[in-house]
Amino acid sequence: MSKKDLFKEDILSLLGGTSSFLGGLKEDLEERIKDRVEKVINKFELINKSDFFILKEMLEKSRLENEKLEKRIRTLEKRVLSKNKLKK
Repeated sequence: MSKKDLFKEDILSLLGGTSSFLGGLKEDLEERIKDRVEKVINKFELINKSDFFILKEMLEKSRLENEKLEKRIRTLEKRVLSKNKLKK
């Protein structure tokens, strides 16, 4: 093998090792960033999007039910008042 071929092999080997090292470094960096972001989310007690929409739907249903119950109460109060007036 010539010196050129040995040099090429050394360079390729070095590049392969470097890319392997950089891949590991990238994974480590991504993991650290993910951990930090999770800590921030937990610190601020944020909820995920699906939980938010579930809660929003529950609140909308509760609001509608409250409106129905308020109407019913008003109707019943009117009946009671009118019956009381008739008795007098």
